[in-house]
Amino acid sequence: MYIIRRILRIDPQRDFSKGREAFDQGNYALASKIFLKTHKQFDTIDMKIISIENAAIAAEYADMFDKSLELYYRTVLIKLHVEKSPKEVLLDIDKAIHMARQCEKPPIPISKLIFMKFLIFLSQKDFDQLNSFYNKLKFEISDNYSNAIEKTWILIHSTDTYEKKELLPQVDLPKEFYSISEAAERVMQRCSLCDIVLNKIDQSELIEKGTSFSLSVTLTAYAPLSVQKINLKTGTRGRILTSSAPEFPLRLSTGENYSIIFSLIPNLPGEWLLGPLFLVYSIPSEPGEYPVISKPISLMVEDAPPALSLSMESETIEEDLEYLITIFAENVGKTTLQEVKIVTEIPEGIKIHEGTKEKHISTLGEGELFQYEIRVRFELDRTHFSGHIVKVSGYIKDNQRLSKASLRLGDN
Repeated sequence: MYIIRRILRIDPQRDFSKGREAFDQGNYALASKIFLKTHKQFDTIDMKIISIENAAIAAEYADMFDKSLELYYRTVLIKLHVEKSPKEVLLDIDKAIHMARQCEKPPIPISKLIFMKFLIFLSQKDFDQLNSFYNKLKFEISDNYSNAIEKTWILIHSTDTYEKKELLPQVDLPKEFYSISEAAERVMQRCSLCDIVLNKIDQSELIEKGTSFSLSVTLTAYAPLSVQKINLKTGTRGRILTSSAPEFPLRLSTGENYSIIFSLIPNLPGEWLLGPLFLVYSIPSEPGEYPVISKPISLMVEDAPPALSLSMESETIEEDLEYLITIFAENVGKTTLQEVKIVTEIPEGIKIHEGTKEKHISTLGEGELFQYEIRVRFELDRTHFSGHIVKVSGYIKDNQRLSKASLRLGDN
């Protein structure tokens, strides 16, 4: 080959230098043409790749976006053909996507390039990148490739993918990409080897704010598994009190079911989207871990009924004539009380000497105790009367009475 090249005066290194000179002089179209020529001349794969990469860059500088897109795409296929790591072509795919966005009618669909990148992340079990990439996706049009991404995303997170032997959606991909597609398909199926179901244990039981209840989580293994982590997402509307979660790793055999009981308490009334539950497992004798995400469940939490406790104590100030009465109002419920009104009823022959008949409390938090005093005085000698019972009643807005209490003077 070397002798033939000498006869024909073919020197790829000399031509590559000419391509560099043309690029430095701003003649990008000529540089791209020369680099593409040296791509065919070089014997070593590394120089072939360098040449076509330079041809793509020069075409981009020349605003030949269609040509640059095709060259970046060819770079991807060449690298995959010589079994370069799939991660090594991600930058080239990104460049191709960028070029496709510059084209009015790209010769290679953007969605095809995006699907290829999506499958690389999946085949490499790079779930963090996969999730981040998917959440940022914006498709200009809906076609077979964008539909394939949506279908694959669903299959990754469906717990029956393995049972149904679901395969990747069939779309046109280059033969150099087959091994990546097969690896992505295996990962997709392995992501469904564990099924997760969330169930409220007693469906008839009303869930009240501040009242604990139980949630059952059932795991089903479709192959021998080793569960490494479990995390139930509760959000800000409630929290976990206790859990029967096992020590990890939890090993499950094929077909085995395992239940975990969570005790939870809701903090706020209204709809509570509980979950999803995140689980990570590994497969014996196989490297890597697989995440599983359950479906969340929606629960309605009722506001706890208001509850107020009233009590009184008396102290003799002037025997048989004047008493100091202390009134205690305590919020014994699981919700804050608003606009509390305490009304005191005084028997005939007694008058309030200090204090008021009505006491208004703007808010009374959960477990909060409020107390105040009034002085009452007998108008006549108390032996002239019978009973002498002081009563108090507690109300909230809309004049709803929550509690009452009474006190016989002189009994303390």
